[in-house]
Formats: sequence, structure tokens, C-alpha cells
Amino acid sequence: MSEDLLQTEPKQIGKYTYYRLGNSTLQQLQTAGLIPLGDYGVLKDKKPDGLLKHHDSVKAVVEYKQPSQLRTDKQVQKAIDQEIEVARALCKILIVTDSTRTFWINAANGDRIADQESEPVTAVFHPFGANDTTEIENLVHEIDASISETNSSIRGTLLTDPTPLAKRLWQTIWVATGKSPVKCLYNVVELFIFKFLSDLDVLPSDIGFSRVLEKSLSDPTDALGYYARNSRVRIYELFPSAADGTTIINGTIFVTEQNEPNLSQAILFQRCLKHLDDHSQEFGGLTRISKQFKTKLYESFLNEEVEALGQYFTPRKIIQSMIRMAGIDDPAYSFTHKRICDPFCGVGGFLLEMLNLNDSMMQAYVPDASGAIKPEFDLHGFDKGFERDDERTIILAKANMLIYLAEVLFQHADRTRQFSDIFNSTFSLFRNNLGTFGHIIEGEAGKYDLIMTNPPYVTSGSSIIKEEIASTPHTAGMYPINGLGLESLALEWIVRSLRKGGRAFVIVPDGILGRTHGKGLRDHILAECTLDAVVSLPQRTFFANFEHTYILVLTKKMDRNRAQTQPVFTYLVSSIGEQLTSVARREIDANDLPETERLFRSFMANRTNPELAGMSPRCKIQPIEMFRDGPHWVVDRYWPTEERRELDGTTIETVSPAELRTAINDLSASISEWEETQPRGESQTESTRVVTLADGDIFELFIGRRVTKAQVTPTGDVPVYSANVHVPMGYQATTRITDFDKPSILWGIDGRFDFNLIPSDVRFETTDHCGTIRIKDERIVPEYVVYALHEHRRNEDYDRSFRASLANMNRISLPIPVDDNGDYDADRQRELATQFRVRQDKIDEIDKIHSALNDQVSNFVVTSR
Repeated sequence: MSEDLLQTEPKQIGKYTYYRLGNSTLQQLQTAGLIPLGDYGVLKDKKPDGLLKHHDSVKAVVEYKQPSQLRTDKQVQKAIDQEIEVARALCKILIVTDSTRTFWINAANGDRIADQESEPVTAVFHPFGANDTTEIENLVHEIDASISETNSSIRGTLLTDPTPLAKRLWQTIWVATGKSPVKCLYNVVELFIFKFLSDLDVLPSDIGFSRVLEKSLSDPTDALGYYARNSRVRIYELFPSAADGTTIINGTIFVTEQNEPNLSQAILFQRCLKHLDDHSQEFGGLTRISKQFKTKLYESFLNEEVEALGQYFTPRKIIQSMIRMAGIDDPAYSFTHKRICDPFCGVGGFLLEMLNLNDSMMQAYVPDASGAIKPEFDLHGFDKGFERDDERTIILAKANMLIYLAEVLFQHADRTRQFSDIFNSTFSLFRNNLGTFGHIIEGEAGKYDLIMTNPPYVTSGSSIIKEEIASTPHTAGMYPINGLGLESLALEWIVRSLRKGGRAFVIVPDGILGRTHGKGLRDHILAECTLDAVVSLPQRTFFANFEHTYILVLTKKMDRNRAQTQPVFTYLVSSIGEQLTSVARREIDANDLPETERLFRSFMANRTNPELAGMSPRCKIQPIEMFRDGPHWVVDRYWPTEERRELDGTTIETVSPAELRTAINDLSASISEWEETQPRGESQTESTRVVTLADGDIFELFIGRRVTKAQVTPTGDVPVYSANVHVPMGYQATTRITDFDKPSILWGIDGRFDFNLIPSDVRFETTDHCGTIRIKDERIVPEYVVYALHEHRRNEDYDRSFRASLANMNRISLPIPVDDNGDYDADRQRELATQFRVRQDKIDEIDKIHSALNDQVSNFVVTSR
């Protein structure tokens, strides 16, 4: 061992460890265990000045110079060239510094690393000259999470949407195996966790993602076996299972039930690893996960798959709104000694979103000086199951909690056992028929201050559960109301399990509020609790359930002998900020939830405020007598019909059977007319030449620059296009684009992107949400390119899930018709473009008639005329 290594004293830079060296070769550093084992070839005698490490991974190589050696650009480049190969062999970052100036270099390509404003990073690396090294720690973290061979800029918060990676993985696994959507989702989550823990350096590099990927490129079978017997085993060791047998992973496609590698899926495994790596190359690693990513991880799949984890999966907008109604997002919210429960937790959305919305609760999971994690509150989530497949929700809930605590775990990656204990104590699986219904809480101290849940709505077959409750000694007599369905049992459990003064926010179906058989349960609720609110949610709020649902808010009485005299808050929600009739659930501006939250909090602060009822036509403060003495709690009916329809955006009209028949005939005629425009008989083989948008002789692609609303005006000479490529976001006096002598096609990067053809000699400007395809070859007909791009989009289904980034657009191939001589056929291009335009016009017409017919069927009263 060199004298240099014997004398060096490591310096902590937050979670990183810095070794100042200078006289030790890579060969010596390898022998000392400071760098990974490997054949460093001609580099073995190189002597780096410093190494920055996190556990066993090298994060940066540091090259020190005297100030006189970094005065000119030529000197700086010489210093970079001196150590770039060493850095490339060990890590992603090269730091060249004289302790007053620092140059941050991407070791993969030699480029200067830039910040989010595209300016070179200049933060000084001088760990021995400052007591506070937080800035350097955070900067290294940001850079390491962002840069790749093709990117040298800090990306900031990553992965604002989970779908680009997760949807592609899911689709690949589902198409290849034909397994159920749920089993595919298991394996998506397991692969995601594997990559995530590797990027966090929780998994050692010799069994981490990069090592397994490297093996898969040469021998997929060997890679899968290596993963199953090493990486996967280590994950189980780091996060051991609870007494119920559940942990954070449980994929059953790449491994067998006996945890042996399923070698028949080796090629699929390799392809999935490549998806993960491609995503990292474009978007960076997974060490920094945005709140939106955490919120949307499972919802991206569950909005389309009824089977996937239950048809009553709760949309995150509803969960977040209920948490805000409870005031948990308030920084002043006191969670000390609070016991909070979701007795039917699914993937843990209610409990985990509290952490997302309250930073203090999130920080309560930071280990103390002894390494222990002792939050000052209890979170409990329950679910039930018997077979391996029934474990899915609790396993996904634990994996979800790991992702929610990503930043905390990153800072304390050596405490995986403590985090595992937290996951296991938070989420529990009951392996019996009764599930939560069999978990009877005795004693006030064990009960809950807050319950938030969306219980199962099952009527048919619930008698079996009731019979088992009656025949089981510790549950017999605990559900005396005997209401209809599991939702009635759930409400009895919730009322019993609340502490005095505790509050519950429960989503319930309209049947429990309206049916005569539910009167006994409603009377029981009023006897035990104060009814605070009933909030009506719109139909189709849930992804695969059209049942009309409500948010019921209850407070357990301190004295059950005191009858409620306070009024009740009621609210009619018509929109939750999502297009409920669309499978994709696209975001829309209309959203009644923020007003619901604000008015409810005002009501709870002062129930007798006379001004509250007049603040919104959607809000009515109803006397308790309407609920105590009335026949139902279906609060929609408390609004007059005309008023309710006006709030919902509908009108009361009538249509005769003859008018309805006419509308149907119009639709039928339009479809027939459209069919006549379609080609008949066998299609002829089209002679084409395939070109890519990356072909610089034909096309030029570029993205616009950052433009804020403050930089544009309502009128002006130059329209500025953003994600909506058809309507300018505003106007400017000038444009940075200088070449307008060629036609251009604009595309929107975000959302289900569309195209807008801009003729030559028309000036415009674009933002960083809008791309431009300039057509340089005059033999290519612009209108045809628009048609071909629409066809490609229809097949690939680009949307916010898989962004139409510059890199993705450059990969697009388009077939261009050619004549018998192999030359581009302009006439055929124009013919196809015209057919496309006619077809689109007819489709638009059919859509309008179909929409009008839907309105008539849904909103109109059919008269007997």
C-alpha cells in the first residue's frame, strides 16, 4: 500500500466520502479496495488527485492544478485531457479545480456540465476549505442523476410522469407473455425497484443494474440467472419480509415460484433492461423522483385495467382533496401522537399522499443519531388475501412507500433494515376471509384519530362474510346493524375504531345513503358520530366504476348521549379536473375540488357562518334534521332539478321519438357516406422510399426556446406557438428563427401532440414545448408529410406518457411514394394527402353527429309525441 493511502484522511461531503490522493496508482487503489476490480490496461499507472465516493461507487475523479495552470482555455483543456480517460473508466464526472475555479466535465463525452439555464456549472469544489459542504453534496447528486453519454445538462426534478418508462415496460412484458395485467405490473415494479436501488447505490455495483445490463448484452441467460441468484436475493436481504410474508418485490415472470430464474424469459429480461437504460440515457437516473411520479406510478395502469388491483382504485385528485379537507397539508398540522389508518388500503394512496403533501411528516422518517426511525405518529394500512397473487396490493404498497421516501432513503442508504421495518409496520396483510373486519380494536388507546379510506362496495355474496363474523367468537356481536353489503360493515368498523373526537373521511356509494334498508346504519352513524359533511362526486369519478359516490365526513362523539344540533356541509362536485369520459383521463381546467376544500375548512372553523352558503351555488349548509328525519342522504336531490342540471352543464330539453330517429339516421348516413370514400377491393402495393426525420438532407428538426407568458403580448407581428400548435400563446415583435424560405410543420411535445403546417415565407416563433420540422427537399410535399405523421402517431400513440421529444421524433421513419424510376412521386403524395383531408373532414362530421346524439340520449327527456 502506498504511503499516500496510509496518510490520507477521508473527508465527508454529506453522504459522499472524499479521498485526497495524488501518489497512488489505479493498480494500488484497486488493491486497497478504493476502486472496483477490473483490467485498467494502460491506465493502471495513472494517479488521480482525488476520488469522491458513495459506498463502493466512485462518483467523481478530481484533478487539482495550480491557478497558473488554468488561466487559458488551452490549459483547461489540457488538464481535462490529462484525466478524462481515468474518469471515464471509473465514473461519470471529472472535476478540474485550483480551489478557486472549478470545471465540471461529463466524463462520457468530455463536455462541460451545464445547469438548468444552459450555463456552465462553476461551483467551486474545495471540500477542505468550507465547513458547509451541502451545496457540493446536492450538486454532485443533481449531476449524477442527470448526465449521460448524450446529455450534459442538469435536468432538475426528474420523471414528472411515470408512464414513459413504466408503460413501455408493462406493454413489452404483456405482449411477450400474455400474462394478466396484474402479474405484468408486479414485474414492472420489481424492475423499477431494481433500477431505483441501483441508482441509489443501495445495491453494490457488482450486483447492480449496470453490471446485470452489461452481462445481458453478451449473454441474456447468464444475466437473468445472475440477477435472480444475486441481485434479487440481496434485495430480499436488505428488505426482509414481515410476519405476513410480504416484502417490496414479488415478480413471477422472470423467476419461478421457487425464486429460480425463468430462463425462457431471458431475452424479454434483456429487452426490459434496455428500456430502463434507454430511459436513463434520455431522462437521467431514478435517484430523484418528483411528487407527481410517486402519485401516478400505479394510476397510469389502473385507469385502464379493471383487474389491476380492484375496480374501485381511488383517483389521486380525490385522495389529495380529502387530505386537504382534513388539513393535513397545512404545515401547522399537529401529527404528534396521531394514529392514522386506512383499513382498506390497496396500494397505500391515502397514507402515502399525506407524506407528499406534508414535508414535516416526510421528514419524520429521517433516522436519528442512533440510526433509528421513530416517527411521532402511526400509519396503518390493512388489506387481505390468501394466495401469492392476493399479496399484490400490500407488496405494491410497500414498494410505493419506498418510492415516496426516495430522498430520505438516498441520504440514509445504509439503513435499509430500519426502512424495511417501517414498511412492514405500516402495511399489513390479513390472510383470512374476514380481513380487516376480523381486526377488532379494543380500548380507546388503540383506536384511531383519523381514518381515510375507500372501502369495497360489494352487496352480492356479502352474506358469507356476515355468517363468518357471527360464527367467529371475537367478532360475534361486533357488527349489530347488519346493513346491506360490505360497505355497511366497513362503516360499522370505522365508527367502532375511531377514538372519541377522531374523524373519518370515507368514500361511499349512493345506495348506502339512499336505500331504505340503510336507515338503520344511518341512524347508528348519527348516534355515534357527528355528521360533518356529505360531498357528491360526479359519476365516472372512478376508473372502472360508474357508481355515484360521495365523501362522508364523520367525527366520533365525545358523548354519544348528546344529539347533534350542528348543520351539515353539502357540496355538489361536477368536475375533478379530469376528463371523466376519456380513458386517458386528460387534465382539464374545470375543477370543483379546490372550492370544496376551501369552503369545507371554513365551515369546520365556523359552522354557523351565515355567509358560507352564499359563497357558491354548489354549497348548501343543511340542518341536521334533514338527515335525521329525512328518508335519505343523497344530497344531490337537495338541489332543485333545474339548478342541478345547470351546475352540471346540462339543460332540460325534450325530443320526440321522430327527432331521435332522425339523429340516428343522420349518423348512419354519414357513416355510409364515409365508407363509400374508402378504397375498395385489394389494395395495390405502394412503391415507397423510407426516410427518417433525422435525414439532414431532407429535414431539419429543432425545439423552441423557453418563453413565458410575460414575454408575449395579445397582438403582434410574430405568433408564438407552444404545446397547442394551432393557436398561438401570444405574439412577439421579432423571432430568433432566421430561415422561413421552406415550409415547416410544428408539433407539440407534450400531450397527444398534433401538427400544424406553416407555409414558406410565414414568420413564427416556438417555445420549448413546440418542435419544428423544416422540409428542405422541394420534392417532398408538406401536406403529405402531415398525413404520414398522423399515420405514424396513430400507430405509436405518442402522448404525455411517451413524449414526442426531439430524440424520439428523429427516430421516426416515413414512407414516401416513388414513381417507376425511383424518384419521389409528388402527384401521388398530393393524392394521398387529399384523401386524408377528406377522410378527416368526414370523421369530424361523424364525431359531431355522434356527440349530439350522445347528448340527446344522456340529457334529453324523450316525449311521447
